[in-house]
Amino acid sequence: MSWHPVSKADHRCFGCGTENPHGLNLNFETDGEKVRTVVTIPEHLRGWARLAHGGVTSTILDEVMGWASMYFLNKYPLTRDLNVTFRKPVYIGQTVVATGWIKEQKNARKFLMVGELRDENDELLASSSSEFAMFDKAQFLKLGLVGEDDLDSMTITFSESHDYGHGYNKD
Repeated sequence: MSWHPVSKADHRCFGCGTENPHGLNLNFETDGEKVRTVVTIPEHLRGWARLAHGGVTSTILDEVMGWASMYFLNKYPLTRDLNVTFRKPVYIGQTVVATGWIKEQKNARKFLMVGELRDENDELLASSSSEFAMFDKAQFLKLGLVGEDDLDSMTITFSESHDYGHGYNKD
């Protein structure tokens, strides 16, 4: 199956914001089953020597899982936990592909998401799993974290805003 772009809304986000000069500027696409992003790790996000900072690797995986949850479930996600296994070094200037998908629905609001970060040779660099809590608009507004206008703008990322189709039940 081919990959199709997923629309973005928050342009100041550290992970996906196109207007954040300090961020990753991640762009996402879907094949109907997974969401992925391709990114070259910028030098200003380095850790020790020429290694990418582990927090950056974790952020990329959290972002791709969050986008997969939002896109496929048409709801607003919050990360409940994040587990990352670092398997091989990730380097500054290296181009990597992060992929995220739904592994399991735990209950009406909790979903287990998984992610992988691979290099240009398809070698696994890091993997992740995370439990995400999913909220509809009314539930998320009750939390008082963001305003209604911000929530409304995020619906552009939902699969119902695209005509690619997908294999997940949004109920």
